[in-house]
Amino acid sequence: MTNKKFDQNYGIKVSKSGHLLNEQREDCRVPLREITVREATDQLLATGEIKKVFSVIGAGKEATVLLAQEKETDELVCAKVFRYFTSTIKKRLQGTHHISKEGMASIAAKQEYWNLYELHKAKIPVPKPRYLLKNIMMMDFINIKENSLIPAPLLSDVNISDIDDPENILYEAIDIIARVFLDAQMIHGDYSNDNLMINENGLVTMDVSQSVLYNYKTFIDTPDRIRIDKAVKYLLTDITNLNKGFYKYRISIDPEEVVQNIIKQLPEKLQSFLDNAKSLLPVSRYIPERYASKERERSGEFQRRTNMRYQKKKR
Repeated sequence: MTNKKFDQNYGIKVSKSGHLLNEQREDCRVPLREITVREATDQLLATGEIKKVFSVIGAGKEATVLLAQEKETDELVCAKVFRYFTSTIKKRLQGTHHISKEGMASIAAKQEYWNLYELHKAKIPVPKPRYLLKNIMMMDFINIKENSLIPAPLLSDVNISDIDDPENILYEAIDIIARVFLDAQMIHGDYSNDNLMINENGLVTMDVSQSVLYNYKTFIDTPDRIRIDKAVKYLLTDITNLNKGFYKYRISIDPEEVVQNIIKQLPEKLQSFLDNAKSLLPVSRYIPERYASKERERSGEFQRRTNMRYQKKKR
């Protein structure tokens, strides 16, 4: 039996050798195919952490969600299985040559885990992340009511008109995205009625694998952080998308006014950065003159290869 431990530094269950649970070294010569629900179920049961897998309770554009029961605690948990061949994985792979589809699915699972970790730490209503198993991320199960096997419905699947105070639902959703922005210093990036669940305790947001932190210390964009002025634009997009979900109930707000009210609560340092950023030219990176010719040469070579591929496709 595998000797297992829990890595407190990373919140990931690992074996004694340091590998993730149930990690297998796959032969790169074997063609990659999509993981099936049955294979994901077998993988979960093989860890020894899961007592039973009940059913599929959700399927989105990038992952399938399974309802399971932990062996040690008997608690209900969710296993979010990131699939290999999806449009979002293809988008993530654009511009990369060293990452496989399987590797990118695992990266997406890790991003979801750590983003949920940061949001949960900021006391924002999200499913609490538990641990990672390659391309599978384990988290708490959000049910419609306590001790129920029925998952909480998406806000987009609920008739808000049947709720006593439907406007309060919109205000609660705005409060959550404001706390994501202000308390966790993060942009959701895909905030809408489709990524909000509702149960007897209120709203819970999810699907945060694409969420990013914003940064006011540098003008250079990085994969992990974006500038605060760009973050404000994405915040406006999130609130605009949320607002659209309430149109049919004749409930709406002014997204730009909401954004202004939110950013007024930013610390003085961020406010100052936003005021100064309006007059600054966009800067990507500084290239010393001695490297400028090499940079132009690389750009020309890239364009030439791109044109060759385009010509081949036309034929």
